[in-house]
Amino acid sequence: MEQLRIQTGRGGCHCLPFGKPIMLWSVALMYLTLSGHINALTPDGIALLKLKAKLNDTKMLLSNWKESDTNPCGWRGVACNHASKRVIAMNLHDNSLQGFIPPEIANCKELRALYLNHNQLEGEIPAGLGSLFNLMILDLSSNLLKGRIPPSIGHLERLQLLNLSTNFLTGEIPKTGVLKGFGNRSFVGNLNLCGQQIDMLCRNALGFPAVLPTSDPDVDTVSTRTSKRYSNGILIVIGVTVVMATALAGLLFFLWFCILYKKNQFNEGNKNIEEQLHPKTDAKLVMFHGDLPYTSQDIIKRIEMLSDADIIGSGGFGMVYKLVMDDNNAFAVKKIQNDGLRSDRLFERELEILGSIKHRNLVNLRGYCNSPSAKLLIYDYLPLGSLHNLLHESREAETCLNWNARLNIAIGAARGLAYLHHDCCPRIVHRDVKSSNILLDENVESHVSDFGLAKLLEDDESHVTTIVAGTFGYMAPGINSLTPEYVGFKQFNIISYKFSTIVAGTFGYMAPEYLQSGRATEKSDVYSYGVVLLELLSGKQPTDPSFVAKGLNVVGWVNTLLREDRLQEIVDPSCHCSCKESMESVLEIVVSCIASTPEERPTMNQVVQMLEAEIMSPGLSDIYNSNSE
Repeated sequence: MEQLRIQTGRGGCHCLPFGKPIMLWSVALMYLTLSGHINALTPDGIALLKLKAKLNDTKMLLSNWKESDTNPCGWRGVACNHASKRVIAMNLHDNSLQGFIPPEIANCKELRALYLNHNQLEGEIPAGLGSLFNLMILDLSSNLLKGRIPPSIGHLERLQLLNLSTNFLTGEIPKTGVLKGFGNRSFVGNLNLCGQQIDMLCRNALGFPAVLPTSDPDVDTVSTRTSKRYSNGILIVIGVTVVMATALAGLLFFLWFCILYKKNQFNEGNKNIEEQLHPKTDAKLVMFHGDLPYTSQDIIKRIEMLSDADIIGSGGFGMVYKLVMDDNNAFAVKKIQNDGLRSDRLFERELEILGSIKHRNLVNLRGYCNSPSAKLLIYDYLPLGSLHNLLHESREAETCLNWNARLNIAIGAARGLAYLHHDCCPRIVHRDVKSSNILLDENVESHVSDFGLAKLLEDDESHVTTIVAGTFGYMAPGINSLTPEYVGFKQFNIISYKFSTIVAGTFGYMAPEYLQSGRATEKSDVYSYGVVLLELLSGKQPTDPSFVAKGLNVVGWVNTLLREDRLQEIVDPSCHCSCKESMESVLEIVVSCIASTPEERPTMNQVVQMLEAEIMSPGLSDIYNSNSE
């Protein structure tokens, strides 16, 4: 063994062992250093752990985000580039997360899609998000975010989808970069936002200064060394002026009082005559969007001129009139009687919520007119009317309702319902999904109507008679035995039941559990949508005589044909299409929607994804699927 010689002070030396022991210690130290470096978490993982630390994960959904991992690619809601292990997408929507968005998330430089929507995140949007130059999708909607929108977001040149709706953001929307190209759908639901993107002028755009002028501290004050004689003269002049001005003001006030008194007497007489000729209606008009070129008096005047000749439809909530203004623009007015309605204050508060909801596939509520006898809801007018009329009563169905048109109508209605279920805050259950509540514009694009009205009109009593928004005799699946297929149809003309809550819906479309418990959920809307989808596929009404005579409803009829492998009899003969595979795929979606138990039915978001798969590439659907459980 080699030895290390150490010289001492007196010329001697001590010998220490060298060689193998020290070499072993060096190798061990090098191994520990390298192993610690190899097992270290990537920078993206560290940034996500800081995000987790700022969040209150009430459901423990992020429990597999661990510091001991080498990368975050296996973490819940995280998608990575397989080669570089960099995070490219993060989807944590609808996870009941609370807390703040940390600025460290900007360290994930390769991030392309960020979904944090429908949680309870608060605080401001980090300006550092503007440094994620690869970001293509940013969805922070339906949270509790406040403050201003960072102008740095406009620097994201690759950003294609931006959704900041339904938060508490304030101030002017920046006009920097790509932010100029996003419209109202990206910002709806933030009442204190303004800017050209949402056609809302800001206060400083109206000519008001942003900062009030202040006095200049450098301006010299009046000199205290002014001569006393000039001061005394000024005081005398001021005193005389004040006395004369006071006397003149008193005289003018006396004359003005006399004139006003006589004028009021004259106006009172005219007012009494006017009230005798034209009794006061006490009508209150509220418009939710200020983009209409009409005054309140113009609209009320036209409403008062409506007659039975203007009726274009009727339903479970009242008559519907066509309102035509002087410039030939048309609106639909739904008249609801005041009998048994909730208080005006609650009614108006609910309407304000419905008026703030805007979506391409929802009928736009423009405003309402509240009078002592009735409430009038003002909607956009859609010229092609309802899907029910076009499908079952119009001769134009064969020409304009080919398979592609029906599929497009189905996707539009599904998107509208998915927005109500998943993107509105609070979420809205429609309760009366049917073909007559799906309206079509001039391009045969579908718009869901009457959403929120069932809850708005429910009675405060604990037990009420069933409200049927449709024709009595159209019995729902299982009205007798509460089974999904059979119905006692011939026994009734008018039926009433008592439930713990109101049942608002149309027989033939209502889910079995809704009829039994009276409690509507998103899954009962999915069932009703499945019946509408079956109408589009088969061309038959839910109570078509061809199978009602056999004691079946539409669900039982379809199940019978499926068991007997007679699929060709389900498809509407007027659907001129050779795309058999597409029709079979839609039929599979129908079967999943009308499942007898709610747990077996998909959500409306899942229905939209399945339908879109029939006409377009799924795109980033794998990101959605990674978090939908």
